[in-house]
Amino acid sequence: MRTALLPAALALALAFGAGPAHALFGDDEARKAILDLRGRVQEHQESTDQRLVRIETQLEELTRRLANAQLDSQGRMDKLRLEINQLRGQLEVQAHELAVTRRQLGEQLNTVDSRIKRFEPVEVEIDGAAATVDQNERAAFEAALGLFRSGDFKGALGAFAQFQSQYPDSAYTPAAYFWVASSHFALKDYKAAISGHQALVTRFPDNPRVPDSLLNIGYAQAESGDRAGARRTLQGLIDKHPQSPAAQLARDRLASLK
Repeated sequence: MRTALLPAALALALAFGAGPAHALFGDDEARKAILDLRGRVQEHQESTDQRLVRIETQLEELTRRLANAQLDSQGRMDKLRLEINQLRGQLEVQAHELAVTRRQLGEQLNTVDSRIKRFEPVEVEIDGAAATVDQNERAAFEAALGLFRSGDFKGALGAFAQFQSQYPDSAYTPAAYFWVASSHFALKDYKAAISGHQALVTRFPDNPRVPDSLLNIGYAQAESGDRAGARRTLQGLIDKHPQSPAAQLARDRLASLK
């Protein structure tokens, strides 16, 4: 009978997980960097455009003078042509510098944008409710859950404990309680499992994991020899959550405890 209890409890545990995520904007520091870079691009472009306009105006004036003026010497005409060529060269240099600067600043903007995408919060679904979490926070939780699902219960226990320490106010907190207690159960530390699941029930009485935590408390009590306590817990689960899947499993387990 005992060999059937662990798969039943773990099957309920494995039914919970994190949903898909969609990116939201975040990271004020990175956004300020982007605004600063964009301001620099705009300022450089305006300054360069003004210089280009001045050069083009001078070029047009010299070209007009060369075409219309009655010049009395070849030397004067050659001097005008030289000035025109110099202005045209300056125009080409300024246009090239502007293109290079725009490319460089564009690369910096892309770098900052990439930084934002790595650190911006994401929206996830936890126990049927939407929540916003840090990307590293989500990754840490999913990594710990992956250890549990792979059967590395000791590793999962450590990973979830570290998660709780690092993210004490996380929206994943009720789930972390559940998986820590479930890891204890899988490791047959029934006292710790009961304590962990009871903490979830007490702190988060409206959480949808409560029926399954009560079921696992009843299982752990039965496994540790407290059959009377197991009957009370399982009957309480049935009374409070009669329509839950856990309640049906509790009815089946109660029948074997009579």
